[in-house]
Amino acid sequence: MFLFTRPESYRHFARAGFSNFVSTEDFAEKYGFEKVSEQFVQECKSKAVLYKHKKTGAEVMSVSNDDENKVFGVVFRTPPKDSTGIPHILEHSVLCGSRKYPLKEPFVELLKGSLHTFLNAFTYPDRTCYPVASTNTKDFYNLVDVYLDAVFFPKCVEDFQTFQQEGWHYELNNPSEDISYKGVVFNEMKGVYSQPDNILGRRAQQALFPDNTYGVDSGGDPNVIPKLTFEEFKEFHQKYYHPGNARIWFYGDDDPNERLRILSEYLDLFDASPASRESRVEPQKLFSKPVRIVEKYPAGEGGDLKKKHMVCLNWVLSDKPLDLETELALGFLDHLMLGTPASPLRKILLESGLGEAIVGGGMEDDLLQPQFSIGLKGVSDDDIPKVEELVMTTLKSLAEEGFDSEAVEASMNTIEFSLRENNTGSFPRGLSLMLRSIGKWIYDMDPFEPLKYEKPLMDLKARIAEEGSKAVFSPLIEKYILNNPHCVTVEMQPDPEKASRDEAAEREILKKVKAGMTEEDLAELARATQELRLKQETPDPPEALKSVPGLSLLDIPKEPIHVPTEIGVINDVKVLQHNLFTNDVLYTEIVFDMSSLKQDLLPLVPLFCKQSALLVQLLVIIAQGQNLNHCYSHHLQLILPELNLNFTFLYCFVGSIVLVNFLIVCSQSLMEMGTKELDFVQLNQLIGRKTGGISVYPFTSSVRGKEDPCRHIIVRGKAMAGHVEDLFNLAPWPPSRMCRAAIALCVNCILQEVQFTDQQRFKQFVSQSKARMESRLRGSGHGIAAARMDAKLNTAGWIAEQMGGVSYLEFLQALEKKVDQDWIGISSSLEEIRKCLLSRKGCLINMTSEGKNLMNSEKYVSKFLDLLPSSSPVEKTTWNARLSSENEAIVVPTQVNYVGKATNIYDTGYQLKGSAYVISKYISNTWLWDRVRVSGGAYGGFCDFDTHSGVFSFLSYRDPNLLKTLDIYDGTGDFLRQLEMDDDTLTKAIIGTIGDVDSYQLPDAKGYSSLLRYLLGVTEEERRKRREEILSTSEVGCRVYRFSPKDIIIMSIDSEVEFFLDLYSSLILLKEHYLHHVLSLKDFKEFADVIEAAKHKGVVVAVASQDDVDAANKEHPNFFQVKKAL
Repeated sequence: MFLFTRPESYRHFARAGFSNFVSTEDFAEKYGFEKVSEQFVQECKSKAVLYKHKKTGAEVMSVSNDDENKVFGVVFRTPPKDSTGIPHILEHSVLCGSRKYPLKEPFVELLKGSLHTFLNAFTYPDRTCYPVASTNTKDFYNLVDVYLDAVFFPKCVEDFQTFQQEGWHYELNNPSEDISYKGVVFNEMKGVYSQPDNILGRRAQQALFPDNTYGVDSGGDPNVIPKLTFEEFKEFHQKYYHPGNARIWFYGDDDPNERLRILSEYLDLFDASPASRESRVEPQKLFSKPVRIVEKYPAGEGGDLKKKHMVCLNWVLSDKPLDLETELALGFLDHLMLGTPASPLRKILLESGLGEAIVGGGMEDDLLQPQFSIGLKGVSDDDIPKVEELVMTTLKSLAEEGFDSEAVEASMNTIEFSLRENNTGSFPRGLSLMLRSIGKWIYDMDPFEPLKYEKPLMDLKARIAEEGSKAVFSPLIEKYILNNPHCVTVEMQPDPEKASRDEAAEREILKKVKAGMTEEDLAELARATQELRLKQETPDPPEALKSVPGLSLLDIPKEPIHVPTEIGVINDVKVLQHNLFTNDVLYTEIVFDMSSLKQDLLPLVPLFCKQSALLVQLLVIIAQGQNLNHCYSHHLQLILPELNLNFTFLYCFVGSIVLVNFLIVCSQSLMEMGTKELDFVQLNQLIGRKTGGISVYPFTSSVRGKEDPCRHIIVRGKAMAGHVEDLFNLAPWPPSRMCRAAIALCVNCILQEVQFTDQQRFKQFVSQSKARMESRLRGSGHGIAAARMDAKLNTAGWIAEQMGGVSYLEFLQALEKKVDQDWIGISSSLEEIRKCLLSRKGCLINMTSEGKNLMNSEKYVSKFLDLLPSSSPVEKTTWNARLSSENEAIVVPTQVNYVGKATNIYDTGYQLKGSAYVISKYISNTWLWDRVRVSGGAYGGFCDFDTHSGVFSFLSYRDPNLLKTLDIYDGTGDFLRQLEMDDDTLTKAIIGTIGDVDSYQLPDAKGYSSLLRYLLGVTEEERRKRREEILSTSEVGCRVYRFSPKDIIIMSIDSEVEFFLDLYSSLILLKEHYLHHVLSLKDFKEFADVIEAAKHKGVVVAVASQDDVDAANKEHPNFFQVKKAL
């Protein structure tokens, strides 16, 4: 019997060991590269080497460090000349099969069966990025190879049907029916162009850059996409997808020489090309005078349309790229003006009462020329000039008067803390660095410079200390904004008829297309439609599937990821401590019980707290200096991480409680009201100066096996270890001790000292929250539908919907009027919420840091708890409410739909098994992907199983269909019953599920996920049991074999010393050859009977257009109860 370590570890060891005998330069020379530059980047503790491939000119950045989360990316400059969306459609299409991997979508096979920590692609206005990441070296190189083959040798340039599927095509099922447009990107962009904020951003960019590539939409305008031809599509790939036009990035702890060897296998197949010269982006010349444009946007018929205008002022700051120090100073200036609720430009605009919410992204520097945008939405048509004047007078005042020293210190600390912490959440650190570097590198500038912030930061701080902040920031405001004529003002006017006009115009175009066809043409189109659908719905042959490299179950750790957790008690309160390396940052959560709160106060909770609707992942990207405003993603789950990826570390054990955090739209009072001694500006500055950030938000979820839901308020904070005393010593320090008790005063003020007396500020919160909810209805309708269905099926879902769904929007609409009528009553209700929450009873403390910091914190935790009341003055209440179970259609002005259907499968008697995780993921990545997205034309379709509540839900995103999608959901049971699956397919499904369970986490996320498991009663024993069940989906009923020496074939030792690797591979092949999955397929077929409950008893909620809802109710009378939300 032989014992072996994991093969990917040994592969790395063997090659790295052999590489030590050969210099890096010799390896580079051997594989056709020359070293351009080598630097050690202290900020990310990495050795970075820039290479150039001699034959093609391809540039490669090889970054080596001890980060196990390895990242690869290849980026091409892809400047479009029109708005047909070529770069975007190509980005989708190249991942649909290639030379080595000739199946329909290798990308989906990787989603199914790899341990990736990132797998996506995205399109900018001038470049296209293809990044992957994994902590498993074998898996990582598999991903790299699939992506390299995809971008350089895609099938799509020879396959017209892929172009039709991902881009656009005419669809005709029967010559007697109407022709329609279909295509994944086409429908994705229809959704984009249904959202007013997106329309505003695109119109502003195009007006700012009329003379270069930024003057068109790289994502594609739905009105222009059908003008794209297959020939133009092919030519674009041939022209720009060449190594000479590529920037290639490697990052992590894998062997840097192996990286060059892998690349050489592809790059050596090409010759030099002029692509790099032809793809250069020319700068936009600055205007001599400002420009103004007026656009219409689709609006609902409800509300006062005169108060639904939008206005935004936009500048291009320079006719050429800026140096790093100026960029850094402008970034600080942006944060000073807009970064917090207390920032003066943001504060003055919102307090003016001229609009409901801020629009414009502030400073953006991800393109060749930096921009600045600011404005308001929810503006009365009469107040448009007042908004423009207020923006300019405020900027002028800031230039003349400068900024408060405390504000400067707060911004400096906030940005510096973020840079040094380098907390990118579930977004790989290497990818964050890649995007930062590419921002310069893609324009032929120094790729190292953006990685090195230390010197520019110190220089800026020194300059501020020496010259004063006014001398630094005032000239920037004057030069780049006030005295800059390159300004475009965009006014957006609401038009309730625009959506129907656009649909009518599209129907008229298609009517003319059909009128111009002969009977033979129509018959051919119907035949081509059926042929495309048949191809889309026909599985790949087994031999094609086997071409995609994968892992073995022997590559998968048998034990779940361990998070050290020590449970203690301080002052009768449980304290969870996680001893993990955090680089001297202390992360803490203070959990309060919400069970004594009256049911009718629930909708006020989001306004009582402070929690942005933007997801942690996206916030982290922005904090790291990245901007995805201009970015289109290949895969739905990057730009909409709420679908599961943002919180994948909770996937198997928390389920759709993710949705709850996502649905808390904009809770504000605690963080944005003043106190007895500090106004809210001083409070925010104090938080910025002395902490890494504090947030307060509600958390609710069903708990499996219990009637009562989990319902808490969580206060999250982080600070350097030197401020631990401040973090927990919550005594109300007098102002003279403010600096010493930084976070102490912050948290104390937030929890106990905030005054709910500022009526006008509270009304602003309500207006801002209402505006954000209205935006979510259009852009994230799947989240709204999911929340609504949950509210019909369980109490926890009802609670969440009251705090973040359509019910919450309706509450906000009524509250906006009530603030003026009954402010005393509202203020009293907010105070009642505080009294119900603040108590040691039911309180829990969670801390994550190094052991010494945790030990040092205990005495401060004790002091903090002493200050809390021992019990709540209000008794625990029982919440047992649900929405009525009829099917609902939430009607909004949109060109696409979001279709949901759900049921509680525990009500059928189903008992949770680990195989359910494998099956639900398989359904999403096969049946729903193929039928809802590929064949149906939606941007996304997926299912979700909340193991705590038992709710199994189907959802689609940017979907051109409604009833057809529901039919697909109802066909899931038959799909599972008819399923045939070989060993390889099942192994992929298991490995992909484990990849979700084991998704990469930084230390703070590990501590936080452990806290949530504790709150939900998920034990380590249950985690192990579920993991065993997942893995045994393939092992139940398998024969057991022992290997003897005669079973082993020892291969010859090659030049790269892979001696043990071949021995190990032989064992793997033998083991997998003897796997017989006797009961695994039975699990899938048994689950089909469970899923039938959704077909017969499921609730349906769709966020959809009026036309599609009317058509559905005409086909099935009274199928939907209609609710107009906008």
